[in-house]
Amino acid sequence: MESTRVDRWLWAVRLAKTRPDAASACRGGQVRINGRPAKPSAMVSPGDEVRARVGDTTRIVEVARII
Repeated sequence: MESTRVDRWLWAVRLAKTRPDAASACRGGQVRINGRPAKPSAMVSPGDEVRARVGDTTRIVEVARII
């Protein structure tokens, strides 16, 4: 199955402006994969649910494909 790092994926789908911003959000506890806290190196695959806190908003997205 195809997968990629969550920090790279967050940057690719533009939920984070830069990859370091995405990694920082993960380390700060603002990103969850399938309900579990995610480190920047955590892997995401199609079908996973990613919750990312962006400013005051929590975005809930499903990974449809790897970019």
